[in-house]
Amino acid sequence: MYYKSNIKEKCQAYDDLVSDGENYPFNDNWANPIKIDGSWYILKHEKYSSDLELVNELPEIKQDIE
Repeated sequence: MYYKSNIKEKCQAYDDLVSDGENYPFNDNWANPIKIDGSWYILKHEKYSSDLELVNELPEIKQDIE
């Protein structure tokens, strides 16, 4: 499952919450937000909730084939 937002910083804040809570070393983090079709997504951690929209899977990435 993933959390979705139109604002990258909200996904980044969720990553910070999980990374701090799990005591990741300085240069490591839970998950990097990814942008697909104008929205931002971040992997949901089983121990941490958020008020972001929850989606079951990432949308299909559309690629133009020429």
